Amino acid sequence: MWKGNDSMSMLPEYRQIERKELEQFKLLILPDIYEELSDQEEIDTEYIALSSWLEGTPVGVIIMDPEGSGDLNLLSVWTAPEYRRMGIASALLDKALEVAAALYDYEEGQYGDDITLKTMYCLSDEYRKSFEEWLMKNDFTELGILKSSDGERPEVCSASADIHFFRTIG
Repeated sequence: MWKGNDSMSMLPEYRQIERKELEQFKLLILPDIYEELSDQEEIDTEYIALSSWLEGTPVGVIIMDPEGSGDLNLLSVWTAPEYRRMGIASALLDKALEVAAALYDYEEGQYGDDITLKTMYCLSDEYRKSFEEWLMKNDFTELGILKSSDGERPEVCSASADIHFFRTIG
């Protein structure tokens, strides 16, 4: 939920990132993810890509990749430095989960399921600590570190969360 400070006069607007506006998010999305999105004709058919706007300026982005099983891969999340620790990334995650719940293709007789939300990341210690705090605040419970056997490659971290949706057939 949005936890903006009292000096903020407006609440953010959340919306799907469309292919035609992708260029303005180039510096806000991880380069490999941006390149993958750029190769897609329509972003919203392959990814959940949402942005947060405040007074006409993008202040946050989240990109998720739904799997056929309904599980979700968190590919990229970003908040403008001056808007961090105000709940924008958490609100984007909530919105992305709403979209995922609405898009899930369920069969007759399936009324509830667990969806696993997962991510992998390779960050400097400075950023890793704050990102992991955000993950834990948003119910990620399984955090791990994958180290290369040769010590040549950087550590890759992973995290996952089980999200419970009650889905109804509509």
